[in-house]
Amino acid sequence: MNEIRRLYDRIGLAPARAARTWLAMQWHRWRTWHQILARISHYRARAARTHSP
Repeated sequence: MNEIRRLYDRIGLAPARAARTWLAMQWHRWRTWHQILARISHYRARAARTHSP
């Protein structure tokens, strides 16, 4: 029974795991990029406030 389960895991579930891993990596990249842009925008806004008369 364990051998059948292992074969099923490798053949049947491997694509689903690969898709979840890919989606997780894409989410991580998107979130990191969004945080970088937010940080840049925050610093620009602060700089504009402190340097304006």
